[in-house]
Amino acid sequence: MAGVLFDAYPHCVIILDDCRKALANLNGGADLIVTSPPYADARRKHYDSIHPDDFPAWFKTFHELFWNALKEEGSLVLNIKDKVVNGVRHRFVWHTIEMLSSLGWLCIDDYIWHKPNPMPGRWPTRLRDGWEYCFHLAKCKRPYMDQDAVRKPIGEWVKTRLAKLSENDLTRQNSVNKSGFGRNISRWVGQKTVLPYNVLSLPLVGVNKGHPAVYPPELPAFFIKLLCPANGLVVDPFAGSGTTGIAAMELGKDCVLIDNNEDYAKLAFENLQNARKNATFQVELLPSGGPVGSGKPSLLEALLRRHGLTKMRLTNTTRELEARFVRLQNDDPACDVCGSITVRNSTCYKCYNCGNSMGGS
Repeated sequence: MAGVLFDAYPHCVIILDDCRKALANLNGGADLIVTSPPYADARRKHYDSIHPDDFPAWFKTFHELFWNALKEEGSLVLNIKDKVVNGVRHRFVWHTIEMLSSLGWLCIDDYIWHKPNPMPGRWPTRLRDGWEYCFHLAKCKRPYMDQDAVRKPIGEWVKTRLAKLSENDLTRQNSVNKSGFGRNISRWVGQKTVLPYNVLSLPLVGVNKGHPAVYPPELPAFFIKLLCPANGLVVDPFAGSGTTGIAAMELGKDCVLIDNNEDYAKLAFENLQNARKNATFQVELLPSGGPVGSGKPSLLEALLRRHGLTKMRLTNTTRELEARFVRLQNDDPACDVCGSITVRNSTCYKCYNCGNSMGGS
């Protein structure tokens, strides 16, 4: 049944499972993993409360699956913040990045998420926490990057600075301290945009939306624009409330969200359903016991096929789905409106994605 599961809309599949199991489906198919893993000891009521001393070893258990899930030119972006232990900054974040480097990950760049509206408070030896790390790691030195996708207006300063160039502005001028850096001001003439710098100023989300660590959708959106190609696949293995998925859908990218917390998986599904008011896409929630919630149990397979992952290593969830829908794949036609799988209903075929009904023969 050619073309059954291929439609024009981006797909978002939310999997309720341990990402170390679910990621086995994505062997070499992901373009970008962007995520905010649980911080060490930060939220005892919501996570397993990994002690900072143990965090690098715990995170090491995800290394191989992350590595194998990514394409050779793919990227891993980790948004993570260290914490204070007994009045002193614990460097578990640094130790974790060093551990990943020792395993072959290349540190491409460090970004800072600057929060102009940090939480208020008072501490005897510290000020308000107004930033977090975003580490860009990759398997190769030249991962995919579309810098033009994140260019910004050059600014009003050019109107005065470039209005009258001096003789020195017309040629390259090297730094007087012999650092090797230099610039040619005349090359800015006529430029309308410039590359942004690696400090991202984005305000905190006003409410936590049912999850203790919600980052603004603009944060994953920036990295999706920069590091994920057209028709690419985004993965968030610690998906939480689904913010990465919302950003991916609004940018037209397929996305797999994974979380082992049932409440968060359902919350992500609800948030994505609400986001459909502003963008056209398909979303499905897949608990480890089988599909619920959306009536589109074939969406995971559609996504995998779209990205050339038909011969994946199957988890129990995927085996159950394949067994359940093998007859449908062979017998039932694609919806002539959205392209999703249909199910025979008396003499007709009904699409459970868009509701279309097609007459049977």
